[in-house]
Amino acid sequence: MAFRFTLAPVLKLRESIEERDLHLLERTQYEIAHAVQLLETMKNQVRAELVTRDRELAAGSAAAHLCVVEEAKQRLREHQQSLEGSLAKLQLRREQQLASYEAAKRNRQVLSDLCDRQREAHEVKAERARQQVVDEMFLVRHRKK
Repeated sequence: MAFRFTLAPVLKLRESIEERDLHLLERTQYEIAHAVQLLETMKNQVRAELVTRDRELAAGSAAAHLCVVEEAKQRLREHQQSLEGSLAKLQLRREQQLASYEAAKRNRQVLSDLCDRQREAHEVKAERARQQVVDEMFLVRHRKK
């Protein structure tokens, strides 16, 4: 008789939950990487604006032009702060999703281990039954002689 795990639907559900949590974790990791890249770009832009401002100051540019450069730099800094806030939220979400994924993995692993142990027990029992049939056939053959 073939092995049949009675909790197979529950195991399948736990596997799908684990897979979903892993997908969410990977997506959050991607969003974090994207936010870090944007933040780095933003920092580079702020540095470029500082260089531009310093160059304009050295060249003796008009105050109005310097105000425009300063306003652009301020907007970049505000956007940078916004990105840093978003990044902090994403990192918190990643930690939560990592905990969720690890819990889902543990729950699935418990059932997988149970299934493996039951399969092994079934195979041992089946092998004993086969061996018993072989032994009985051997005894039947030798009794007739």
